[in-house]
Amino acid sequence: MGGNDLFSGQELKKMIVPLFLEQLLVMLVGLADTLVISYAGESAVSGVSLVNQFNTIFIYLFTALASEGAVVISQYIGRQDTDLAGESASQLLMFSFGFSVLLGAAVLLGNEAMLCLLFGKVEQPVMEACMIYMRISAYSYPALAVYNAGAAVYRSLGKTNVTMYLSVVSNLINVIGNVIGVFVFRAGVAGVAWPSFLARVFPQ
Repeated sequence: MGGNDLFSGQELKKMIVPLFLEQLLVMLVGLADTLVISYAGESAVSGVSLVNQFNTIFIYLFTALASEGAVVISQYIGRQDTDLAGESASQLLMFSFGFSVLLGAAVLLGNEAMLCLLFGKVEQPVMEACMIYMRISAYSYPALAVYNAGAAVYRSLGKTNVTMYLSVVSNLINVIGNVIGVFVFRAGVAGVAWPSFLARVFPQ
């Protein structure tokens, strides 16, 4: 390693490994829902699986938005301009929240039309499961967007382990909630949707 390197290999490892694990854990929320709901019947698991494909698009969208903001914040931090870095972080959080609220409202208002457009004509029980899961998921979009924006700020500061620990706890909340919702309350699709909502709201 040269003397002018910004980060050593060990420093990069400390940042990249938690970042990788955090992104993996974010995606595992939806996967855990699919695995647990499989015990509630074919229609339920089909509905959750279909909507999770849709939700993945929003996860990537919020992550991309936050990553762009992290680039700007990192530049100001590199210049040691803490005022503009703080202002940029605030703007990222506000924009992410506002954008996610609009998307969530659009999904809540047009969820059935979107599902018909995306997945065509599916069986009525599957469509009902899709609508329940999508509506509850839409409530979590603002929390998901704000989490990604906050995680981007932590990445700019090089503190990727913080968001990784939050993701671990969120996944535990989701898995435990799923088990209780499906096997104790027998709430079906709602039994995995609400724990996912709580898991995404928790880091806030």
